[in-house]
Amino acid sequence: MTQTTLEKTLRSVVHRYGFAQVRQSLSEIELSCLNGELSPVTEKLPGIPKSLNPGTARSKVTASERVAKMVLPPDKAAVVAELAQRFEDKSFLPTFGDIVNFCQIYGIEEPASKSRAGAIPRVFNFIAAMESSELRRILDDGLFSGPSRLGPIADAIRRNGRASRAVANTDNR
Repeated sequence: MTQTTLEKTLRSVVHRYGFAQVRQSLSEIELSCLNGELSPVTEKLPGIPKSLNPGTARSKVTASERVAKMVLPPDKAAVVAELAQRFEDKSFLPTFGDIVNFCQIYGIEEPASKSRAGAIPRVFNFIAAMESSELRRILDDGLFSGPSRLGPIADAIRRNGRASRAVANTDNR
């Protein structure tokens, strides 16, 4: 029987570390893949059930789906669910740059993935651990909601410019 490269590698690893350690490490890797922390291998593995095959296509878990699976106190669950909904609507952490800023402010390691969807596990696990009062402040004050609406600011600048020109014109007469 010819051995595949994978089988040879696995035999070597099992020989070196033992079945128990390899099984434990594989379980941790599988959990990381299921949580979206590691990207799965893109090729299908023969003989492995479709649900465990890392090559099978799977949809990304949305923020709301992730939060729905969390066990949170009722007062915190509502706020975290609202933040998840705003995340999906892009009114909370609308860009990856906003996510990076959020991570830097709170001392969270930045997600390896450069996508908003890939950041969901890390961001929402941290949010779930935050104090309810801080979450309420983020929600109420609209923190991390991206750039503010610039229309009113532009209008104020125009009005100020017109007023300044009007004053300058009367001084020159």
